[in-house]
Amino acid sequence: MAFSNPFARDVEGTRRNITAYRILSLVSWILQFVTTLYYMNHVPTDGHTGHHNLFGYYNTPFTLSHVFVGIYWIALWLLQVVYVWHLFRSDETAVNSAASVGSHFITYNLLQFVWVMLWTRGHTILSEIVLIVNFFQLVAVYFRNPTAPRLIHLPVAAMPLTFSFFMILWNGSVMLHCHGLVCRVLANVAVWGIAAFAGFFLLAFKDYYVGFATAFLAAGLGVG
Repeated sequence: MAFSNPFARDVEGTRRNITAYRILSLVSWILQFVTTLYYMNHVPTDGHTGHHNLFGYYNTPFTLSHVFVGIYWIALWLLQVVYVWHLFRSDETAVNSAASVGSHFITYNLLQFVWVMLWTRGHTILSEIVLIVNFFQLVAVYFRNPTAPRLIHLPVAAMPLTFSFFMILWNGSVMLHCHGLVCRVLANVAVWGIAAFAGFFLLAFKDYYVGFATAFLAAGLGVG
């Protein structure tokens, strides 16, 4: 059976591509889940120097507690499983609602996989670019679907978007490797950016999920 582009934005295109969304969502989730889980405790063995596991870098002002990151990932993974389950439900409304953001879910997982591969191999500039691209595509899905059902909104938009924001700061601080006065000033300004990030979504969308996710990761930043 031929499928039209699974990243199509039209409703009819989405309905025709339910099977494609199911397959690609499941495969992309398994890919990023296995890769992320593996590199939490393993170092790449490509025969090059400068390799680390996910938490192997030196501490920076934006290094999050590994325990908090682990807890956050577990919660996100479980909610992502719930999202994928929505695609296989018999409820057509639930399936269409999930499929309408399927391209962004797939994109997030693929870019997360790429980020892990680059980050653990010390390619911090490229990994920062990947994070920024992922952040903006998550912003796009958020603005396109601000009223999505909770069990779709959380794993596809709110939690990945918040995590990507914190990872941009963490990855960026490692990339710059700067400890001078100017960098300390910029770091203090960026910390206030966390409050601005959460405040925007709380005020504009009354999104307490982003608020709680930001508060949890900010606590992890304080502990880290």
